[in-house]
Parts: sequence; structure tokens; C-alpha cells
Amino acid sequence: MVINKFSETIALDGLSDEAVWQEATSLPFIMFRPVWGQKPTEKTEMLIGYDDNFLYVAGRCYYQDSTSIIARTLERDGWRGDDWMTLHVDSRYDKQNAFVFSIYPLGSRYDMATSNDAVELGNSTFNDAFNMFWEGESVINGEGWFFEMKIPLYNLRFKEDDQGNVHMGISASRSIQFKQELHQFPAVPQNAIDPIMKPSLKQPIVLKELPKQKLFLFTPYALGQYQRQHIVNEDETQFNRQVERNYQLGFDAKIGVSPYLTLDLSANPDFAQVEADDQLVNLTRFSLFFPERRLFFQEQAGLFEFNLGGTSQLFYSRRIGINDGQLTNIYGGARLTGKLNDNIDIGVLTMQAAPIDLEEGDRIATENFSVVRLRQKIFNDRSFLGTMLTSRVGSGSQNYALGMDALLNPKDIHYFLLSVAHTLQQDSTEGFNTGIDDSRVSFLWETRRTDKLHHKLGYIYSGRNFDPGVGFVARTNYHNVWGNLSYGKFADERKGNFQYQQFTLLGFDGFFNAESGQLETMVASSGISLTSFKGHSLRGNISYNYEYLAEELDFGNDIIIDSGSYHFENISLRFSPPRFKGARLPITLSEGGFFDGRRFNATISPIFYIGKHWEIEAAYDFTYLRFPSRDLYRPIQVTRLRLNYALNLHLSINAVVQYNSTTEQIFNNFRVRYNFKDGHDLFFVWNENFFTDRHYSELVQRPVSDIQNFTIKYYYTFDF
Repeated sequence: MVINKFSETIALDGLSDEAVWQEATSLPFIMFRPVWGQKPTEKTEMLIGYDDNFLYVAGRCYYQDSTSIIARTLERDGWRGDDWMTLHVDSRYDKQNAFVFSIYPLGSRYDMATSNDAVELGNSTFNDAFNMFWEGESVINGEGWFFEMKIPLYNLRFKEDDQGNVHMGISASRSIQFKQELHQFPAVPQNAIDPIMKPSLKQPIVLKELPKQKLFLFTPYALGQYQRQHIVNEDETQFNRQVERNYQLGFDAKIGVSPYLTLDLSANPDFAQVEADDQLVNLTRFSLFFPERRLFFQEQAGLFEFNLGGTSQLFYSRRIGINDGQLTNIYGGARLTGKLNDNIDIGVLTMQAAPIDLEEGDRIATENFSVVRLRQKIFNDRSFLGTMLTSRVGSGSQNYALGMDALLNPKDIHYFLLSVAHTLQQDSTEGFNTGIDDSRVSFLWETRRTDKLHHKLGYIYSGRNFDPGVGFVARTNYHNVWGNLSYGKFADERKGNFQYQQFTLLGFDGFFNAESGQLETMVASSGISLTSFKGHSLRGNISYNYEYLAEELDFGNDIIIDSGSYHFENISLRFSPPRFKGARLPITLSEGGFFDGRRFNATISPIFYIGKHWEIEAAYDFTYLRFPSRDLYRPIQVTRLRLNYALNLHLSINAVVQYNSTTEQIFNNFRVRYNFKDGHDLFFVWNENFFTDRHYSELVQRPVSDIQNFTIKYYYTFDF
């Protein structure tokens, strides 16, 4: 498909009524959902054109009854169940990566990046924390809603062929929320996994006579911070108040080294504006995984994914800036991402963390974190062979990890994922350790379809000493065999209640101790997932569990599980109403055994949309542990209240208050953001932790709050 070049510039007002739009290329849409291939009930048009500097997109989302348009999102990168339309662009035409540009009826925008051809290798394959600079305007009238986008070509990172043409891949989608209807271009198959997101299923396009683009963005920031903390004295007789005032400057820069390579630089970075993590209750033996939200780490984040099985990763950027459990400042770093040629991807990152002064004069020295990632296409566009090297080096220790991985799609729907990794560690008193105990192997065979019979089958070995210093490993010293067999069915006409049904016929997950061969964990399960034509979803699951503890397990709060073998069952049910409803009440219930006791859990997450300005979201997670034989009963509660307010497309306020009964604290995160335009923001952030139990000892009470922090941050992006 050849995209036409515009002879005139576009005035961005959302209406696409200029004569130049008659030169644009029009995209034909089909109905993708609820019944694939049927005639859409509403008319959808998308027009695309370009000039020397911008890619222009116009959307015409017609409605027979425009009063049914769902329009209430004003916040950048938010979503409150609105109608939307989106354009995906595989600008390098590598069939692995794509940028996503979405717009809503009130003019707010959302963007993200897709990598690895939508095959999830980690948490960044669908990277909704990724941001780009672009513009968009929307208009609502009696015929429907309409928009125009203006995307700078320097963002897209493309390369001309020998004839001076640029090849890309595109797709587009329109969601009509009130009807739960989705229109799609091109007509991708519905039974693939995440077919709308897959770069390899995009429509090939050609842009001619496109000049080379230069990318140089420079973003300095200024920050002022006030922090107050209460610390108990050595005699534990009173809490002393410590106050710190901090002012700092720093910058980020994004430079196009070549058409395929992007260099990110950062000096004295600060991430004060990043949202706080949700409070969670961990009733397992293993660590929880939290996603990365810091902007510096988002450029091609999916390239750095090296899956070790489950949530484990050879590289986990949230290890950077944390030393011995304490947050550290970062002096700066550099990040090079892109392609060496059409077939080889490269990612290089290095960052230097500042030292930490501890109590009693102790000091943790500065550390360097580095990673090198290479991937080469083999067989076809959907397969690669890769390697990764990570290092974490300080004055007292060194940690290195080396791995090789492969994603193979030799035929049809069969995908194979293999990874092998080894770590080397050295501290100040011992030499490097080496051996099979420092290694990890993961294998997965998957039939990637969502209808008819499909399966996953995997194996993982993790040595007891495997420890990547810049990675994340949830569990070690085991052999794991796991898999599931499922059956799915799409509706072929709009009859009955459900547009999609999936049955997990059998799921199995077994962990064996790598040294003794003892079965430590086993779960066998079956389940069902239903999606109605009106957008309701219902999921149910029943499982049988086995746990073996070689030693006692202490969850805190006097919850101690003795060593031994345990058998128990669990049943869970989750209901979620469609997102476009003005008031929603998703609910999850589960009941079953918990070692030698019982566990009941209820999670209720009401959401209310009040006009186009307010969103109120609450969550109440209640867990009740019962051990009748020990006369032990423990309620555990996590409560979250999130208030989102948007005055207009520029000013937004977000407040999150969370309570966790296990820590007996209330956590507050309050953010005010004024977004002048993409790359130009002013933030005010207030964080404070409050004690609900102020009793510290018989003679001493805790203060009302632990840490209080106020931050003002301003940054501006210069486009050279």
C-alpha cells in the first residue's frame, strides 16, 4: 500500500475537512469483535498522509446516535472506558516492534510500544510506560467524533532502501465501547494471541521521497525537595526529627546516532514524579515482581527482556538505584538501543550509582550497573537467537551474568523459547564461584492460538546459587515442570450470551528440589473464562495444591507454618463488568486450604466515573487466615483509594491513599501535574507514611508519620 505525500500542510483542528485530505490514503475496516468478519454497525474511516516532517492521521468515527459516545478521559495516558481509535506503526518494518498512538473523543492521548512481536518475554513486551512526542485534536458533533494526529517523523526511526523508499507496517483499530464493538484494519485473524498488537501482522506500506530525519531532544530539569523523617535514638527513649532540604539539577538527552540507533543520556536523574507501587500482600515464600515506570528505562525496554521462566529476568532495571535494600542516587548513565542492520538488534546500558552513608559511620560504595544485549533474526522475522551480559560491580563485590536465548517459530502456531544463563560472583574475601549450581535453564513449547485445542509445556532448572546481580529471580534450587491444555471457541454469529469461551482442561505446575529430588510444590487446576457480548467477563478456577516445607515458614504476625507436607484445595471466581459503565464493581472471591489452615480472600474494586473530570477508584483486599487446630485467626487487609481529577487536557491531580495491616501504616501519594505539552511538565508531589499503631515501647510512642516528602519538579524539552 503506497501512502500519498501531501502537497500542503495540515491545520490540526480534528475535522480533516481541508482539501488536502482528499490526497490521503484511506484504510478499509472490518468488524473484529464481537463477531469477526461481520459488517460493522457504524461507519469508520481513517486517512493517512505525510510530508517531509510529519505523519498525519485523520479519523472519522461516525455514529447513528452520537449521544452514545463514551467520552470522559481528559488525562494524558489515562483511560476511563472511553471510545478510542489507535494507529500502530512498525517504522523499521522489522515485524518485531511497533509504536502505538491512541486518541479519545475529548482529545486526550495514550501511547505505548510493543516488542518481541507481542510474544510476552517479560513485563515490557507491551510497554504502556513508554512516551513519545506527538499532537492530536478531537471534535464531537452530531455525526460522531473526529480527530487528527500529527506525529513527528524523527520519532519513528526508519531507513530508506536503495530506491529511496521507506517501508513500514501499520494497523488501526476503533473501539465502540457502548456496543462492545471493535473495528480493525487489516483483517488479522482473531484466533492468534494478541493479533491486533502483533507487528508481524501489520499492513506493509511505502512512503516515497522522504528526507532523512534528525533526532536530538535535550530535557533539563530542576527540582526542590523537603524531607522530614523521625529516627529513634540509640537508647530507644525518643524519636528525633531530621529535616533535609535538597535542590538538584539534571538532564536527559535523546540522540539519533543513526536511522536505526538511539542514544539516551542521563545526568543526575530523578524519578520523583513516578507513581507509587500498589501495596500487596505476599503469602508465598518468594519475592514479588513490580514493573518499571522510570522513563529513562523505557526506550525499547522489550529488547532487554531475557526470560528465565515465570517472572524471572536476567536483567531487571529496578535493581538499579537500590543497594542493600536502600534507595540510592544515580550519578548518570547511557543507553544505546536499536539495530546494527536489518537483522541484528543491540541494546547497551550503563549506570553509576552514588554511595550511601549508613548509621554508625558505615558506607556502601558506589556501584556500576551494565548490560549488553544482542539478538539476531534466524529462519524468519518471528525467530531470533540472542545473548546478554550483565554486570554489577562495586568496591567490595562483583557479579556477572551471561545468557543465551532463542525464540523459534519454525512453522504455523508452534513457538519454542529456550534460555540458558550462568552467574559469577565474587566478594572481597572469596574468589569467583562457578558450577552447575550457578546456572539456570528454561524451555517453553507453546501453540499460540486461542481457539480449538492449544497448549503450553515448560521446564525450568534453577541452581541454588544462581543470582544475577542486575536481575530478578523469584525462586532457586529446583526443577520445574509445568503446562496447560486449553480449548477456546469464538462465536460465529451474534447468538447466545458469549462471544468467547475458554476452558482450561488441565493445568499442572510442579517444583522438585534440585538436590534431593523432593517434590516441594505442586498445583493441578482446571478453569473456565467467559466473555459476553455485552462485555462482562467471568472466570472460575479450581485447584489442588501440595506443599512441602523442609523448615518452618514465618509469615510474620505470629503466622508460623511448621515443616512438613500439606495438601489443600482452592476455588476462585472473578467477575468484571464492561469498562464503559459509569459505575463498575469487579469482584474476586476465593476459598480453600492454606497449609494446615484455611484461607478466604475477597477483593472488591469499585470504580466510579463522575462526568469527565472525576474518577474514583477503590480497592479492598481482605484475607482471613484460620488455623482452628492452633486457635489462630488472622485478618489481613489492604485498602486503596485512588482519586483522579482532570480539569482539562493539561492539569490533573492524582491522589492514592493505601493502608496495609501487615505494616500497620497508611501510605499517601499525591501528585499534581501540569502538562504544557509533550516533554514539558511541572509536578508537585507529596508522599507521607502514617502509623496506625503508634506503640513503639512501654515508654515511647511513634510519631504520627514516619517519612514526609514534598517535591517540586519542572522540566522542559528542547527539540534541536
